[in-house]
Amino acid sequence: MNVFRQFADWLGRLLEPQPAVRSLPRPVQGAAPVPAVPFQAPPAPARPERSRRAIMHEVFDTGMPVANRAALAGRTNELERLLDAVLDHRKHGIIYGARGSGKTSLSRIFGDMADERGCLVLYNLASGDIAFHDLFRPYLLDIAAEPQSKVRRSEVDALLNEPFDARRLASLLADRVERRTILMLDEFDRVHSQETKAELAALMKLLSDMRSEVSIVTIGIAANLEDLIAGHPSLRRHLIGVAVGGLTPTDLDALLRRCLNRVDLDITDDAAATIVSAAVGSPYHLRLFGLYAALQADAMGKTVIDADVASRGLQVAFAEWRDVSRRNADLLLAQIDRPRASALPAAIICLNAAMRSRVDRAEVIAELGEPGSAEQVDAMLDTLAPILVESSTSGQYVFDDSLAPQFFLLLFTRKIASDGGSIGRGAGDDLRALLHDKGATQ
Repeated sequence: MNVFRQFADWLGRLLEPQPAVRSLPRPVQGAAPVPAVPFQAPPAPARPERSRRAIMHEVFDTGMPVANRAALAGRTNELERLLDAVLDHRKHGIIYGARGSGKTSLSRIFGDMADERGCLVLYNLASGDIAFHDLFRPYLLDIAAEPQSKVRRSEVDALLNEPFDARRLASLLADRVERRTILMLDEFDRVHSQETKAELAALMKLLSDMRSEVSIVTIGIAANLEDLIAGHPSLRRHLIGVAVGGLTPTDLDALLRRCLNRVDLDITDDAAATIVSAAVGSPYHLRLFGLYAALQADAMGKTVIDADVASRGLQVAFAEWRDVSRRNADLLLAQIDRPRASALPAAIICLNAAMRSRVDRAEVIAELGEPGSAEQVDAMLDTLAPILVESSTSGQYVFDDSLAPQFFLLLFTRKIASDGGSIGRGAGDDLRALLHDKGATQ
């Protein structure tokens, strides 16, 4: 073998090494067996400990709907009505209320309970000018994908090849869906297309007439209920409207203390009343203001939230909101600087929005109840027009930032208190008392 062949063999063994073959040593006669050492897995790395402030954010959880029934404060009656009407009486439903009132949370808990009873529950979000067939496309694909579904994918594909109307969809669902199915449609108030709303109302009516196993539950605002019934008055007997109004002060107080208890904080009664009043019935705002109070207490090294800590929390909450919603904040602050009587129409508009999810011009005029009320309200609506979105229902509006009304009411009522007015520190109940005491508004 020449040197080049030797070099090639050596290089091959280097690049493709073969495992060494080893023979086990022969046991020594009479030697004791070597005990086996049990395998011990290395300890898992310790999870980093969450900060106290991170836990506070998780407990108050202002950015997400509640995830369990225990956190669904004050909604037992609404939940029972929905379960009875939709699951037992096979009606369609609409959950409506102000933004931040807990509509989505209620719908999620309802969906979980319907799922426990064996229903197929499917969710979708509405948007803008979406067409009827695009709105229901995801539902059809999900239904066809169910293992036990009688709806074949070929049938769905044939339907999706071109736009379809309520009658074609109702026929397929009524004929082929045998399992109790609930279609949940959230943010229905974002649908602007009147044609889509009309087709949805027709679909509900047809599914009920055909005794279909499919029910539809929409989540939106009060005007949506009116939109659905407008074209089909007979739909009323097939539809339940569940209003999610503001929580009572008692329920809000209990929710606040429950959250604070989970982060080892206590609160004085007057501080709790301040936060509860500022929320104006909204569980979302209660959690938001409670979170900022808790964060302030933590920063100050306190275990009890008093009136000063609660006030500081509200100030920080407003400052952070203003940073991300400058146009809304500046326009509303300009109304705060007006004399009390001139600013009152803005306060009633914001209270209307906070309590009823939309501003109704006629209701605001009636609440103001003074000579020239219509002119005052119209002038204020024109002033606030840059931050209002006109509803499809004439004379109704919504704020483009759902946080704006509560912050305005908070500042308005505190300004009156600092000016020596008869109104107290809170927003909701005190403002309603002011509105019914016209002598205090002069």
